[in-house]
Amino acid sequence: MRGYLLVQAGGAPYGLRVDQVLEVRDGFEVHPAPSIHPAVRGVTPAHGRLVPLIHLGALVTNGMPSDEPCPTLVLAHVAERLLAFEVEDAEEVVSEDLLPVPDAWQLPWASGIAERDTGMIPVIDVELLAERLSPVETGELI
Repeated sequence: MRGYLLVQAGGAPYGLRVDQVLEVRDGFEVHPAPSIHPAVRGVTPAHGRLVPLIHLGALVTNGMPSDEPCPTLVLAHVAERLLAFEVEDAEEVVSEDLLPVPDAWQLPWASGIAERDTGMIPVIDVELLAERLSPVETGELI
């Protein structure tokens, strides 16, 4: 895998595998929906259907999302499903080979590590990250 979208989520930099990203947009609708996981804010319309809206920073850190939605949405695909991730910013697409995830880092959802001037950045495999959610929350049954 080569290339990732550099994003800011929960105040930290992450990469999203570019082969899993469909689009990036500013401004989007948020419709609350019940969820077991606190990172799932609700649903948002995309490509003619309602898509689970997930606060990326909260999902990665097992934290709570802020009260206000983030300004940027990254639409990603997992198998035949779509997921929408809230991020503070989508900065750039970077085309470079990734380093393996160090054994000491416990990041089962990372496909590799990017080395930047500012430090090491985990690159997220959206499919692996989505495993932290229930089938209903990822849209399998929606």
